[in-house]
Amino acid sequence: MARPFFTVRYGRSALVLIAVLAISAALDTVFWLRTVHRLEATARTALTAARENGWRVETTPLHKGGWPFGAWVELDRLNGTHSASAASPYDAGWAGEKIRLGGSWLSLLQAGLPLSLTGHQAARLVVNENVLTVLASGLQIRFNNPENLVFSAPRLQLAFSGRWPDRQFSTQTLYGRLIRFPSASPDATRLGLIAHAATVNGFPLPYGLSSDLRNARLAIALTASQSSQGLSLLDPTSYGRLILQDASATPVPASPDNRITLTGALALPEQNGALTLTMTHWQELASRLLDRPEIESHLAPDLQAALQKLLQKASGIPAMKERPFSLSMPVVNGQILPDAQAVSALVSQSFRTP
Repeated sequence: MARPFFTVRYGRSALVLIAVLAISAALDTVFWLRTVHRLEATARTALTAARENGWRVETTPLHKGGWPFGAWVELDRLNGTHSASAASPYDAGWAGEKIRLGGSWLSLLQAGLPLSLTGHQAARLVVNENVLTVLASGLQIRFNNPENLVFSAPRLQLAFSGRWPDRQFSTQTLYGRLIRFPSASPDATRLGLIAHAATVNGFPLPYGLSSDLRNARLAIALTASQSSQGLSLLDPTSYGRLILQDASATPVPASPDNRITLTGALALPEQNGALTLTMTHWQELASRLLDRPEIESHLAPDLQAALQKLLQKASGIPAMKERPFSLSMPVVNGQILPDAQAVSALVSQSFRTP
């Protein structure tokens, strides 16, 4: 007795589907094997290079995963320490959980190699007895090439101690880009950073004060010194200048129109140079600051008088209320020195009645 036509057709379709699935699974497996082999080689090369550069690294064994939806190699734990030496005069350490190189097929098809750091991550850098500690969880890094990486983190905490005054602050919704040119010629950019944060909590200010900020942006460049060749990127002697291209934010609870920006350049390692402070919609902020005794007590009487005169002139000239306030300040040995003469000149020149 002949089999019904639809039964034969259904049976052939099922066989075709099974064959397609089998071929897809085989190709996925082959691609996964090749990808994890490449990722494993990359991870081992990075660990070897770290040890050759003076790091003592302890890790759990690498394990592979991701099939069939992706490919990655992963460490459950990594501890690394670097002791100061004549060639690399800094101490550093890193303790991290869940470090994954790779990801889903979609993330691997995008430009750059993804690196995910989940769990607790802690890093510490000690240079000239100054200590920087960084705590993070959920840090995402993508290496577009060896000189260029992008990063993001839902939350990052930074703390300063040692010879620095003890200060700490945190960022929310942080993302940015880091560029590195270890072999840069003198006075060319050796290290550059662009970063944005939706909020910054407890940002340290002069005189022991702090403030919450929103929509913060930082763009800096460190140029190579005459002796930078062969030195680590963490070696402070490898840099000749710090160029502050943009450090800006809106103070909380000021309106979004109120923006504070700092730009300038400093010679290193002396930290001598000049910075320019610019504020938009600044009158309310300036009045509030001058009313705080902890700030007023640190300002010289002539500077206080010049600032008060500036506020009075601005209040009497309605057309000037929207004009940004800009002030150049010398920096000596890392200390900002507001100049009363500069404020007085600003008062007499920038706030004349039209």
